[in-house]
Amino acid sequence: MALWGGTPSADAPGSASTAYLRNLLVPFHLAPLEKGQKAFSIGPWQFGARVSDRKPRDHRLNLYLVAPGTQHRAEGHEEFDHNDVINALPPEGTVAEWDVYWVIVLDPAPHEELRDEHDLIVEAQKAFVPGDLFEFRDIPGKAFLRAFLDIDSLDGLAPYRLKDGRLPRVIIVPAGFAIRASAGEPAGPEAEAPAAASK
Repeated sequence: MALWGGTPSADAPGSASTAYLRNLLVPFHLAPLEKGQKAFSIGPWQFGARVSDRKPRDHRLNLYLVAPGTQHRAEGHEEFDHNDVINALPPEGTVAEWDVYWVIVLDPAPHEELRDEHDLIVEAQKAFVPGDLFEFRDIPGKAFLRAFLDIDSLDGLAPYRLKDGRLPRVIIVPAGFAIRASAGEPAGPEAEAPAAASK
């Protein structure tokens, strides 16, 4: 059971095909790999080729890979359960570049899942006091910390601690690369959702 509760909507393993935009699932299609390119992956999910550019760019859209989450789940890969959240839609029918961010939940207290850019930014501005018995294994997003930030202990979180010793409930960290993908309006009744805002 996920610590951050919500209604499961798991995709089958493979290439990511949907993402959340303001809590609504929208189509999200990765650009095909070109010859010689290797796909970036999280567990069994592939996200296309990396655009090698460590600095986020204003002209790009944002893709947040949120751990934990129930959107992408696969038996045997539970440590990589996550949600994909985007901040806006590109012009219809176009392939855009998306700066990738790790969004990792540190606070073990149960809350609603993060499926909206505004919500995850708000949560990242909140903090909690780790109890005396708090251990690294208690962190909901510990697998992402290990795999993508090379953090495997509470001491490794020192750069994120506040001066009073508290930790942010959620950290948002640039992944240091971008990917290329297209995205569209939600299908069905949800298509009445407001148009995407600019970055």
